[in-house]
Amino acid sequence: MSGPTSQLKDKKLRILIVEDHTPTRMAMSRLIRQAGADVTTARDGEEGLGYLVTQRFDVLLTDLRMPKMDGFELLQHCQQLPESHRPKRVIAISGEYEASALHGQPVPVQFLAKPFNLDHLLDMIGGKPN
Repeated sequence: MSGPTSQLKDKKLRILIVEDHTPTRMAMSRLIRQAGADVTTARDGEEGLGYLVTQRFDVLLTDLRMPKMDGFELLQHCQQLPESHRPKRVIAISGEYEASALHGQPVPVQFLAKPFNLDHLLDMIGGKPN
């Protein structure tokens, strides 16, 4: 049986979650770990960028509105990283912006509006288009 959980386990994806809202960050982290992925979390874009500079991730899952450095600025910095450190895929989540806010971004970004369906999130992380 191939579902979102098996997709993450088969690939053993490395995922960076950048989210300032602690309960949301913790819930996503727990869910994605249970699905079989390696997860690193950051509280804001600045902390997330620090991880991106020093580690490699398959997927960047980032909120768009955060203190210090928001998701838009983080995406700009991703483009400037060496190719080897750019996440293969980026998923932006937001309860305040719409997908159209991401037009013109230097990297391809999938969008997921808050509140979101957790199975849909796992599908997106596993590679299914939104």
